[in-house]
Amino acid sequence: MSQTTFKHPEPKHVKKRIWPVFMPFLGCPSRCVYCSQERQTGTGLRSLNDIYQDIEREIPEFFKTGERDPMELAFFGGTFTALPFEWQMRFIGLAERFKREGFITAVRFSTRPDCIDANRLEKLKEAGLDIVELGIQSFSALTLRRSARNYTPETAIAACRTVKTAGLSLVIQLLPGLPGSQEGEFQRDVAQTVKLGPDAVRLYPCLTVAGTVLERLYRAGKYRPWTLEQTEIELAHGLMQLWPAGIHVIRIGVAHEEGLAESIVAGPFHPALGQAARSRALYLFLGSKLAQYKSGPARLSVPARYSGEFWGHKGNLRELYAGLGLSPENVVFKNTDEFILEF
Repeated sequence: MSQTTFKHPEPKHVKKRIWPVFMPFLGCPSRCVYCSQERQTGTGLRSLNDIYQDIEREIPEFFKTGERDPMELAFFGGTFTALPFEWQMRFIGLAERFKREGFITAVRFSTRPDCIDANRLEKLKEAGLDIVELGIQSFSALTLRRSARNYTPETAIAACRTVKTAGLSLVIQLLPGLPGSQEGEFQRDVAQTVKLGPDAVRLYPCLTVAGTVLERLYRAGKYRPWTLEQTEIELAHGLMQLWPAGIHVIRIGVAHEEGLAESIVAGPFHPALGQAARSRALYLFLGSKLAQYKSGPARLSVPARYSGEFWGHKGNLRELYAGLGLSPENVVFKNTDEFILEF
């Protein structure tokens, strides 16, 4: 009997704890057709001064309560680089102060690609900025136009390059399944993302949220959201492009804030979407490994940490694995770092 060993294709990464600061719609030049940041973040509109004062008070208080590991400070929602520049510098300066005090390890913000300025990025970096997350959403001109993003693919690509040229860590956010999306578009978006070489990616499949323009389009029959199965398959193939390129996928699907589920009108919303996509990606990976051999597998030893996702959500991948010659009879889980395939 012969055997081969290999590791999971996902690149190694250190899980980081984040202190999130939500700024719904602040700085946004317009509202995209899918956007409902109050429901998606569970946070209402607040003034910049209130947000600043809350950060200044809450972070030191949090770290006074006991031994705690430092965290990343992240500004989400809104368009950070479209805020008044003095406020951008104040927020980054506050984060830098907390770095010196040992509370914060890094600071990041999310913004739009058409609100990136090289000179200001350089000043923000000097003030303490570490990471920029760009809400690219799509590299398709049609999809960007129908989603009211109001910038071009060329602008998106240039913004990514500007962030990297500034020496900052780049995170790209993609939002598959938007209005105007064509077959194969998401995989092309992922391929373009790989070319741009970000450090990480977030994948947020499009949801139809109550009160948005997208809801009106959906109810008028002018928008068809992705099904859950289609989403899992597309995400899995996307992961199989990103992982081998060494790109860490930070998140799959929106965070489940209180009240969000009740606001979802349509779309691939599922509390275990990330696990389902990862499970299907692992199935694709193992299928590609088995295709290299003429004989079927005698046994597959799987690292125990993947036992919860191997067979898919509620075992929905068992039938697919049976087509590869894998079943509970010849798959075992062991405390090892590598897969062991025996023939």
